Amino acid sequence: MNSAWPAVIGSISGGVLVGIPALIGAYWTKQSHKAQLEAQVEQIRLQIRAQGLEQRREPRSHHYAEFVNGIDVLLEYLHDHWLGTRMPADADELAEVREEVRRQERELHRTWSRVAVEGTISVVNAGVEALDAIGEITKCLGSDLRGRRADPPEDVTPRLTRRELWDAVDNAHATFITAARRSLQDDGVRRVRRTVPNASPIRAEDTHDDPT
Repeated sequence: MNSAWPAVIGSISGGVLVGIPALIGAYWTKQSHKAQLEAQVEQIRLQIRAQGLEQRREPRSHHYAEFVNGIDVLLEYLHDHWLGTRMPADADELAEVREEVRRQERELHRTWSRVAVEGTISVVNAGVEALDAIGEITKCLGSDLRGRRADPPEDVTPRLTRRELWDAVDNAHATFITAARRSLQDDGVRRVRRTVPNASPIRAEDTHDDPT
């Protein structure tokens, strides 16, 4: 009877020695599958997030580009018709320049309203700076026009002052581009949640010519 115990013990030991590696192998296989599944889930999550970011960036990018292009067009027009050596010779010609600048300014305000809805606060504030700088040029044009229509005619704004006003718009333009680039790199969740006090769109009654 006693002689049977070594065989039994050997059999049990052999089963245990065979079973332990199998259990260890099964455990690591399970862990490996779990890690693979977690990696796949994370990859899908990142893909969904990237798609969501792209969907949020798209309208913002479009409106930012519209605003940037609008300022580009205005700067070029002002350079050719107001800043350059050829200042409009008479009141009628200057009135045409002023009316065109005001038309472009109104269009920029409409574009800015879309930027305000889609953009981040830093971008909106940069847009306000640009609109304020353009507004100073509009005021200057109005002053020049009144001077041309006066009797006797008064001097128009010196070219150096006009250059400074033009540079202010150009600098605000560059600031807006920088803010827009940074905005497109964030997650798009920061939105304008209140009205910016100094950025009221031009009202219809503000678009009439001065009585002078």
